[in-house]
Amino acid sequence: MGSTALAVLATTLLAAAALPPANAATQEVTAASVTANKSGGTTINITMDKSGKPVVDADEQQVLEGLKMIQAGQILAAIDGPINAVINKYEAKYGQHPKDTYSARGATDALLYAGIGAKDKRNVVVLGPAWAMAYWARGYAYGEMNRYDDEQAELEKALALAPFDAQYSNELAYVLMQKRDWNGAMEHYRAGQEYAPLTAADGVTPMQCAALRGQGYVLVELHRLDEAEAKYRECLTLIPGEPKSLGEIGYIHEQKKKLEQAH
Repeated sequence: MGSTALAVLATTLLAAAALPPANAATQEVTAASVTANKSGGTTINITMDKSGKPVVDADEQQVLEGLKMIQAGQILAAIDGPINAVINKYEAKYGQHPKDTYSARGATDALLYAGIGAKDKRNVVVLGPAWAMAYWARGYAYGEMNRYDDEQAELEKALALAPFDAQYSNELAYVLMQKRDWNGAMEHYRAGQEYAPLTAADGVTPMQCAALRGQGYVLVELHRLDEAEAKYRECLTLIPGEPKSLGEIGYIHEQKKKLEQAH
């Protein structure tokens, strides 16, 4: 995902933050409902309203403020201010056991992460989205400064906390694609396609389509044109008339004609 697409995604996140902030009308739910072993249990700690929907807590609000600063051109101030404040808070509290901590967007992925702990007989802590989102936001900021290795490192940190997150998978795939790591890019685009229903309840189709287009691009670079076209057409079944996929299919047809003429 390029800088323009990242900016659009950041804007979408900010718009989604129209969710009510945590207040007296919300409840912070802490449930030790998944037991990992006899000595303790997995803890799910996410903030939801009374209907069970996630709300924006104070930490997530800080990250969103950092995104606004990045979009306003205050990139270093955003990193050194609200974004690092959130990251430092969580690293200080949970950084000693990062493999036992997950960052979930809502109840569905929270329960999946809890299930990983139960399967592995580990007691894990499942938090809300702020920590992983803060790493993603710092990666976004680094990308805006053309610090792509640092961007990749931050996205990998976000995915370590939220391995079923389609957004982070798609964006890491794009960074790897820019580095011509075709296998790594394809792996993460496939994950983005698979996990989109968990990440974007209201935007599953666009996120899946983005993952499919990414796969198509990689396949074109690998000269697997028929497979690439199939991925773009799969996107068109999700979003009929999707212009980027149509344009890429046109490009593929041109390349096929050139190959035929060369022979």
